[in-house]
Amino acid sequence: MPSSPSRLSAVSMTWRVLVVLACVGVLAVGGLTRSNDLFPFGVLDQFSRGTDPDGEVVNTCLLGIREGEEPFDIQFGQRSVGIERADVENNLAAIEADPQLLAPLAAEYDRRHADREPLNALVLCQRITQLQDGTAHGEDELVEVTRWEAP
Repeated sequence: MPSSPSRLSAVSMTWRVLVVLACVGVLAVGGLTRSNDLFPFGVLDQFSRGTDPDGEVVNTCLLGIREGEEPFDIQFGQRSVGIERADVENNLAAIEADPQLLAPLAAEYDRRHADREPLNALVLCQRITQLQDGTAHGEDELVEVTRWEAP
């Protein structure tokens, strides 16, 4: 004979409701602030829409500049500049308003490459790739967003 389901105690029911409310609260805060700081409870808007097959793809990039050298690509990440590209893109307006916010990235890059001359400048840029029928078409356009200059 099957046993009848038991009722949850008041304490058990209370902590379950609190956990659900906390999760909903974190999701609401992430959605309302459009922030990924509470990942995986953020908006994750990078997955929310597709790319027009005849549009463009914009990739944020970093260029390092040393005295007497050509500008060179610097990868985003914990092993390079200490921050991921998405975190920079989420703060793009603030960085444009205050290029000094790039100084810690340059310092971290120099620290990890102590055997090289320090950076004279760090350029935050965007590579724009035009698409035609969903495929890259033509040369990428490189647009400088802002620049940090070493003091």
